Amino acid sequence: MISVIVPIYNAEEYLNKCLASIVNQTYRDLEIILVNDGSMDESLAICEKYKQADDRIVIVNKHNEGLVRARKDGIRIAKGEYITFVDADDWIDITTYEKVYTGKADIISYGLTEEYENYSKDKTDKIEPGLYDKKRTHDQIIPNMLSSAIFFEFGMLPNLVCKLIKKSLLLETIDNVSDNVTIGEDVDFFFRTVYKAESVLIKTDVLYHYRQHQKSMMRAKLSVERVKALYWDLYNIKEAAGLTEWVSQLNQYITFVMLLKRPEIIIPYIKELRSIHGKVVIYGAGGFGKSLYDILIENKNITSLSIVDKQWENMNNPGYHIENPEIVRSDRPDKIIVAILNENVCGQIEKYLIKMGIDSKTIIRINFRGIHAERMIKKIY
Repeated sequence: MISVIVPIYNAEEYLNKCLASIVNQTYRDLEIILVNDGSMDESLAICEKYKQADDRIVIVNKHNEGLVRARKDGIRIAKGEYITFVDADDWIDITTYEKVYTGKADIISYGLTEEYENYSKDKTDKIEPGLYDKKRTHDQIIPNMLSSAIFFEFGMLPNLVCKLIKKSLLLETIDNVSDNVTIGEDVDFFFRTVYKAESVLIKTDVLYHYRQHQKSMMRAKLSVERVKALYWDLYNIKEAAGLTEWVSQLNQYITFVMLLKRPEIIIPYIKELRSIHGKVVIYGAGGFGKSLYDILIENKNITSLSIVDKQWENMNNPGYHIENPEIVRSDRPDKIIVAILNENVCGQIEKYLIKMGIDSKTIIRINFRGIHAERMIKKIY
């Protein structure tokens, strides 16, 4: 049996689609645990409607304590041999568990699709697919989990929602995961289980639909205390496991989090941006690009600031006017900042701009490898 845990908080807008995708799975041996985390909308009523029609559903109704505690509460009452998670605003293909469940590994990992308003993007693990025993897991997966050979690209997707994990593994680890970690909790849960797993199966099927929207928790600003809690939680994992090779991975991941969630702290340390002035274009309208815009718009040395992105027609970003990159042909800005965290994509954009006739000296590619988030946290906090 697979226990599917759905933490729910004020999700009435999306919950029907989510639950329909679960109850209609072609693999039927499911326990569906709906943890209503103090919702103040109609989420509980929707859960009760589905429970009346499907006796596999269990409802846990509790006061609001956050995502980590909601997941823990679901894990503790689960009866399945394997546990998986679905966020209340997401959905899954109806053949998901039939395709990925094999019973041959402690952890089964598969791909997801990031669903934006007008477009979507598939993501899979960068580590070679296949079955890994404990030795190969420690030799090949753990040293590359948070970063592959490409900077800011996960070797293995940390999202718990595209994993099947043996309940016994989660029960061993949940008490060590802090309830105070409100971002990176997937990394915390997942690393602890991978480290203890006897076997890991990596599959390339893309079956989970991960909704990206303005209300997404990933868009919310994170307090410095939460960043610090995340850092020390992951640092303690590293120390307890004696993982010296995880130092650079930890630095990369914390840098990634800070760039997206508290960019005003880390951007002043980026030397490429210290003397910027004149007409400036930011290439990239993702989380980092928009955060960079919010900070640079206050820079009095910048006379004009705009954002461009190849997906400009598909982007609906209240408060941001996203333009076609082709405008740089005629506008000829003084500097173009490539605000993309993935090194490979940065390189592709740089080639695209040079082919367009832009002088390479105009293009700023940030050296993220030169940022030492670990030192910064210890110094600032």
